[in-house]
Amino acid sequence: MKVKNVMTKDPKHCVPSDSAQQAAAIMRDEHAGIVPVVDGEEHRTLVGVVTDRDLCMNVVAEGLDPRAVAVEQCMTMKVVTCTPNDSVDRVTELMRENQIRRVPVVGEQHELQGIVALADVVERASPKATQTLETLKKVSAPTEQASKPRAQSRQAS
Repeated sequence: MKVKNVMTKDPKHCVPSDSAQQAAAIMRDEHAGIVPVVDGEEHRTLVGVVTDRDLCMNVVAEGLDPRAVAVEQCMTMKVVTCTPNDSVDRVTELMRENQIRRVPVVGEQHELQGIVALADVVERASPKATQTLETLKKVSAPTEQASKPRAQSRQAS
């Protein structure tokens, strides 16, 4: 099965100049833990993501005003992505390798097309129980290091 069959199409997104509060409001309204960040509405080129963890660690824990912090100051810039034509097996492997639960889906020009979450794979792709369990174990395993994408998060200043 292909990612395009399980992904959420056209996810709500923000631009780097939006406030952390705006990103948090999108998360709240969309019941999501991640918001893709695009360069603008015309091309929608993915430039990063902002996660609930980014907001918590880089804004809230630092005592900063989320209305005054731009998304570009706290977003994760190094983003693991996939394409709509990648297999579900490939995206679950990316999740395991990078200890992430959500992967933005981009087209040939790196334009945002969707997002696929581990929950989407479980609900829509009907993977083998062992594959789901192994992915969940790997994604949730404690580690001394921040996961690869989080290692590139910007610190708010």
